[in-house]
Amino acid sequence: MNVVIKFLKYFICKWFGTIAIEKIVIILLRELVKRTDSKVDDEVFKAIFDKTAEEGQ
Repeated sequence: MNVVIKFLKYFICKWFGTIAIEKIVIILLRELVKRTDSKVDDEVFKAIFDKTAEEGQ
């Protein structure tokens, strides 16, 4: 039983950690794109992250 609890704890921590890191990276990239005046950056960011947002839902 102790092994199962350890596995669940590890799995949940790893899963939530991955989601948190992913959200942080997306937020940082969004801020970086906003600060640059390049339209290409805006188009690439929109194409990639709009597509991933649709897949996530």
